[in-house]
Amino acid sequence: MRRVSFLGLAVLLVGVTAHAQTAGFAELASLDRAELADMRNTEEWVQPWVCPISQSELDLFAAIVYAEAGDQDYYGKCLVADVILNRIDHGFGNSISEIVYAPGQFSPVTDGGLDRAWGRVTQDCYDACLQELQGRINYDIIYFSMYGCANGQFVFQYGDHYFGV
Repeated sequence: MRRVSFLGLAVLLVGVTAHAQTAGFAELASLDRAELADMRNTEEWVQPWVCPISQSELDLFAAIVYAEAGDQDYYGKCLVADVILNRIDHGFGNSISEIVYAPGQFSPVTDGGLDRAWGRVTQDCYDACLQELQGRINYDIIYFSMYGCANGQFVFQYGDHYFGV
């Protein structure tokens, strides 16, 4: 497994393209990684956001994405990463670790799934996290579940997950 390394604290500018905000989920889901990256490299960047992230935060971010969406496709992993980043924007916490370890928020924290994820995280989980830090597919979703949307208002289902606001 190849890990992305940072020296000290990395500061990443992120945003979302106008296309990503208006495109249908089916259209976005049909794109491969290169096409998603190309879409984000257009001149349509909006909502810039600065997020300081250390290597340990990135490792935790990728591990929780693996624990929650390791069996989902790349787009599904990106959507789970979006939920975590959107929760920071909505004041659920100030860092990825605050979001992940908030009581009762992510079942892999309490059921051992996160512990099992360490050392098994795949490169596509790191790629999804880094890609979403550069520009999210969805800036609205703040909840997801495998059993319907218990919190918030249901918006859509993708793969095994139900997403809500």
